[in-house]
Amino acid sequence: MTPPRLLFRRLRFVWVFLLGLVGLDVALRLNHKTWERHSPDGYTERVEGCAAERRDVVFVGGSPVAEGINPALIGGVNWRGERLTNHYAVGLSGGTTSDVYFATLHACPKPPRVLVYGITASDLNDSRHEPHGANSLLTLADLADWQRTRPEAAEWVTRHFWQARLSEVWAAYRYRHGVKLWAASLCPQCCPVTAEEADRQRTIGEQVASQRGYAPTRWFDRSYEQMKAGGWEQPPFEYLARYRTGSHLKYLHRLIDWAEANNVTVVLIDMPTTADLERRHPAEFAEFRQRLAEVVAVRGVPVLRATRETVGLTDQHFADLIHPNPAGAAVLSGWLKAELERIGNETSRVVRGAAP
Repeated sequence: MTPPRLLFRRLRFVWVFLLGLVGLDVALRLNHKTWERHSPDGYTERVEGCAAERRDVVFVGGSPVAEGINPALIGGVNWRGERLTNHYAVGLSGGTTSDVYFATLHACPKPPRVLVYGITASDLNDSRHEPHGANSLLTLADLADWQRTRPEAAEWVTRHFWQARLSEVWAAYRYRHGVKLWAASLCPQCCPVTAEEADRQRTIGEQVASQRGYAPTRWFDRSYEQMKAGGWEQPPFEYLARYRTGSHLKYLHRLIDWAEANNVTVVLIDMPTTADLERRHPAEFAEFRQRLAEVVAVRGVPVLRATRETVGLTDQHFADLIHPNPAGAAVLSGWLKAELERIGNETSRVVRGAAP
């Protein structure tokens, strides 16, 4: 039997290596704000930023919400005789209804008065192997549910689930991208492309913090109308490919269940898109709106149909087929404030009329 001292000597290089990894992990965690600032996780930042305090109104949805709803422009909303002023937008790029459900649970530990879900046809498309950003929020029970109900997505979801768990225990893996961008920012001439990305990421992080979740993507500050006039055409919109609904739809019902249990009013917005996108996918939009109508009939939640004509949007207000640019966000946010006040006044009259 090898004595412990001799065994330690033989394995000293292994021990030194392991201690070095632990030391590196500790150092990375102590300086985590630096790496997060250079490579912020927009998904996590929005969720945690919203959860920092109780909000009156929370706007949730995918990238059309991230680009199209600016809480600062909505301001105070008169809701059932009260003025609601603390708004926050949890817009999740690539998000689906399942993303919205899991994110809401974490973003709203203190439930808001009103939850506004800006939903789009692609949110309900089961051919998308999501959860996209919510894998870090999934529990083992959620993972098992996905594997059972969506076997075609099981490998994708399982892989991302364990990658998220790895990020929680190994700082070098979690902050690998942030460290790279931090290094590039120290010497921008050495790697200008990465340094530019670092600058862009820092800007997004600052905007999320200062603008209550609204951080418009820099390259979306353009006009779809001008791009079309220049002869540019959008590529196929893959998010609506092989369209079918079912599994994602059940998370909308779970979201409404959560809202009812916590006395939260849910408002759905059928988010506006360009006419070009609807012309390309008439069957997909028809099925999407049929599903929304069924939800309204069964659950009684209000749905705002944000048509381009009603809101006052043209191709000039979009950056591409589906995302509003900052000008479009301003128009949409102003319209949304008026609609929320209208719903609040109508429900207020109903409540007063029902009083004994």
